[in-house]
Amino acid sequence: MDLILYSCKARLNSYFRQKKVQRVLLLMLGIVLSGFYAWLFTFLLQQSQEGSFEFGIEKMLGYTNLLLLALTILRGFFPAYIPKADFINRIYPVKPLKRFWTELVVELVSPFYFVLLNFLVLLFLMSPDYTFLHLVQSFLVFLTAHVTRRTLQLFIERKINWRSSMFVGAVVMAGAFIALQARAPMFEPSYTFLMLVVHLASLGSFLTSNYFLEQAAHEPKRRTVNYSSDARRSLGWRLFKNHKMGKQLLLFGLGFKVLMLGIDATVYMAKGIHMLDKNMSLWLFVGPLVIYTYVFNNVWGFYKSLWLTTERATGDYKEFLKASLMPLRMPLLLDAAIVLLYVALFNHEQATFILLMYSAAVLVLTPIGIISSFTSPKMVKGGILSFSAKTSYLYSFISIFLLGLLFLPLLHPLLYLVYPVVIAMTLFAMVAVLREYKQYKYKLFETLYKTEA
Repeated sequence: MDLILYSCKARLNSYFRQKKVQRVLLLMLGIVLSGFYAWLFTFLLQQSQEGSFEFGIEKMLGYTNLLLLALTILRGFFPAYIPKADFINRIYPVKPLKRFWTELVVELVSPFYFVLLNFLVLLFLMSPDYTFLHLVQSFLVFLTAHVTRRTLQLFIERKINWRSSMFVGAVVMAGAFIALQARAPMFEPSYTFLMLVVHLASLGSFLTSNYFLEQAAHEPKRRTVNYSSDARRSLGWRLFKNHKMGKQLLLFGLGFKVLMLGIDATVYMAKGIHMLDKNMSLWLFVGPLVIYTYVFNNVWGFYKSLWLTTERATGDYKEFLKASLMPLRMPLLLDAAIVLLYVALFNHEQATFILLMYSAAVLVLTPIGIISSFTSPKMVKGGILSFSAKTSYLYSFISIFLLGLLFLPLLHPLLYLVYPVVIAMTLFAMVAVLREYKQYKYKLFETLYKTEA
């Protein structure tokens, strides 16, 4: 217990060690927003109870739990990937089970989870339709989503011994969890304590599976660099292939995009409608946003050797512009290929809009990524297992906002006039930042190379 309390205290101190005032204000904003959404969901539950919607109160509660499940999982992968917190070093003489529980609890100590829990408690206090049983069930859904996220992170970050008994045990317990979920889905509202016991048993089997998987995936994936003297292979390909962390994040982001577009394609083939038309926020995955928020809003943090080489060679902002585009070529080509395949097979109706939007998004997000890399660099440290931010949160949200402006033509074709305005503004801002490079290079060097105290 002392180890858990100490670890939680250290985790909280790490959040507020730097930019304390800014982070406290962001936490307060999150609490205010949780209150607003609690009021909004209370209103929606009341309207469902009165029959204002086609679906009843049970469906509304189920949708609330599904939203909670989706947000908790997506928080780790969008707009940027957050690696699993390896808080206790493996060389410490701590028993595996104790380490597992400590890290699990420490991961829950974060502002995001605090705001989410605050939303659930306020919803319980505000809405008479959201009972104590529903609160407990939502908490179980939240824990299940967190364990799901941990499981996905283990597959991404660790080298798994597929033949070990621990992995077999993980598969068996995961099978028990899936079987229980097939019989009684956790997101559907419960009205008896017996059903909560079933959900608790389901969560217990999933936690056991996660523990076994962690023991089977003890060794982290090692970084390897493969050099090639083949002149036919471009420098952009080598920069993509030889940067293990950047490649891993980009491939995961592209895989996540394929998953979202694949779900839309499946719905279209089954029902003849697009999820994109029902939920406008899903259009974000059609654009190239993910490769920028994962890596290229901090291109010099990932490719600091390229920056230093360019600085020592010329120091000219035109060369920096060329150098920042080289690592982008291969990921952007893969992302564009995914979108073209999706358009060709599943979305002919919106082909003109998607292609124009994608082209404009590249012209908007690339300057934003260059600006972010110069003005708000972050040192990429700790390897893939660290839980430090890899790109600027501020510029990630700016990227999302600007990409959102490019969806305005869906409302009316005349709003295509927004495109040249947004593109011109971002290009002008990029040129202004590049001209002031001499003022930013000292901050870049300090951030990328100077050892933290």
